[in-house]
Amino acid sequence: MDLTIVGDVVVSGFPRRRLVESAGPGDSAFGLLRSGDLAIGNLEAPLTDSEERAEKLVAMRTPQSGAAELAELGFDLVSLATNHALDYGAAGMRDTVEALDGAEVLHAGFGESVAEATRPRVVSVGDRSLAFFSLCSALPLGYNATAERAGIGAIRVRQSFEYDSGFMDETPGTPPFVHSSAHEPDVRAAESVIREAKERNDVVVVALHWGVPFCYLPDSQGPLAQYQQPLARRLIDAGADLIIGHHPHCIHPVEFYKNGLILYSTGNFVFDWCDGWSPDSMVAKEDAHPAAPYQPALMKGPWYEGAVFRVQLGGTGGPRLRLEPIELDSDSQPIMPRPEVAQSILARFAEASRELDPSIVVDADGSVRHEGHLKGAPA
Repeated sequence: MDLTIVGDVVVSGFPRRRLVESAGPGDSAFGLLRSGDLAIGNLEAPLTDSEERAEKLVAMRTPQSGAAELAELGFDLVSLATNHALDYGAAGMRDTVEALDGAEVLHAGFGESVAEATRPRVVSVGDRSLAFFSLCSALPLGYNATAERAGIGAIRVRQSFEYDSGFMDETPGTPPFVHSSAHEPDVRAAESVIREAKERNDVVVVALHWGVPFCYLPDSQGPLAQYQQPLARRLIDAGADLIIGHHPHCIHPVEFYKNGLILYSTGNFVFDWCDGWSPDSMVAKEDAHPAAPYQPALMKGPWYEGAVFRVQLGGTGGPRLRLEPIELDSDSQPIMPRPEVAQSILARFAEASRELDPSIVVDADGSVRHEGHLKGAPA
């Protein structure tokens, strides 16, 4: 089973670069979606004209016509459980589902109840079946579905903060260390539905909206939040073959774990301009506090570097992975990268992945190999 996977997707009818048969640096990269058995992306923003705007720093929406555009671009399947899913209420997500169904783009992650929101979308690929879940840990208050409330599939996260008072006195302004762990009842519920899906299907894929955007996580605590690796491994132990991460808006490491593959963050793929930013919605401006504590800082370097992830599942020897680097242009549209940019993306990806697993090898063509215990690697 050959999957073509990309990260965050926002479509609002922005003019696209013309596709060419033999694309070179600077040409549109949308053609990369048209290979493999399924093209999977993360739908970052709802497709709606709803006026029911959430009171939050960034509330995003794009037109319902974006569903037909997704289909035209080549997307087969999208995840819906994101921190922007209910930015325009449950009504906005109902509009989204209606539009996607009309365009025959499959989806998972939203429902009228928690049972529906955490139900997998089952897709036939030849004579095999794939169960696709969409869950979110980057969770605004009230966005998660319950037995009585529409919303998204969620795995909530508990947080605590540790600081060394002596060090912070010596270095004022140093952030505390953030300890985080997935909420145990939510993890057990996810494990249960994954086990059930694995019993009935050949392959199980879990999309997880999680982690911290690159501009907000200190280097000393990143690139992964503390809860991510233990959570991903438990979901694979439960039967998932592949974890697809997104939310940090950059590429994060990968990890081969047992018979599974974890893509911790797949970065951005396309990010059309849309309704969104509201600088006054987070913290009231007062004389003593003239600005919100978190300033917009995403639109820089890592935002514009991405990849298309080619994943093969179901073969002997476990999952196989190859990255095809892309760039985002100044309008956040995917283009084929300059050679030096492609090399840089792969080099940084390899370095970050080896920090998780020293046996990771990334070849010049983007193929990612897991060579077991390498000489000199820690036991």
